[in-house]
Amino acid sequence: MILAEETSEGDTRVSEALYVYGVVRAGALPSIEAEGVAGAPVELVERDGLAALVSPLPNVDLRVKRRDLHRHLEVIEAAFADTTILPCPFGTVVASRDEVETGLLGAAHRELVAGIEQLDGTVQMNVKAVYDEDALLREIVSADREIGRLRERTRGSGNAGYYERLRLGELVAARVAEHRERDADRLVGELAAASVDVFVEEAGEGCAFKASFLVPKGQLNRFDASLEAISQKEQPLLLFEVIGPLPPTAFAAAYSSA
Repeated sequence: MILAEETSEGDTRVSEALYVYGVVRAGALPSIEAEGVAGAPVELVERDGLAALVSPLPNVDLRVKRRDLHRHLEVIEAAFADTTILPCPFGTVVASRDEVETGLLGAAHRELVAGIEQLDGTVQMNVKAVYDEDALLREIVSADREIGRLRERTRGSGNAGYYERLRLGELVAARVAEHRERDADRLVGELAAASVDVFVEEAGEGCAFKASFLVPKGQLNRFDASLEAISQKEQPLLLFEVIGPLPPTAFAAAYSSA
């Protein structure tokens, strides 16, 4: 939430406020050296055994910039390197220091403590599986006789084959969607066996799935081995892209309200 006020000139400007990066246990971090949003220093606001990582917002128009998103993530990663953090979404702003103490750390104390406890000792692994389009098409054609026949008939048919090409396109699209759904269910299920939670995102064009896995640090080797085995088995149809270990940003919202 970004709070604003109207100036006499009619411009909307950000009122005195604090940007919030996340919540940790009080005393877990002596300080944060990473630069905050808009280049501001990061400090800790403590209450009842919890501490919020915050930085002041300048009294200027706040525009979302790529470097501020990077700063947001760098602060979370710096905290994550030393302790468990319950991250806040990018753009989380409160009206004042008092609101951080009473409205966040005080009013939501039980939920925040529970969220930190649930995330203790875990990391986030982001996995995306992308199809080799040629390999996928070959597999679909070989498995579907109607698609194979239409493909042969429409080669070099020109305008005369318009409706058959249209039908071919519809069939291929339907088979791709079915293939993608089966692959996503199967592969996410296999990787979930080595994690404690999964957050599945919209995969996008050409992807079988895109998901974040919450993995206990003690099971990272198991997760990596499972992913490697799956990757080898699925070649050349699928290419797996992996980022991690990361702070558990994909799970913070659900865990802070648990």
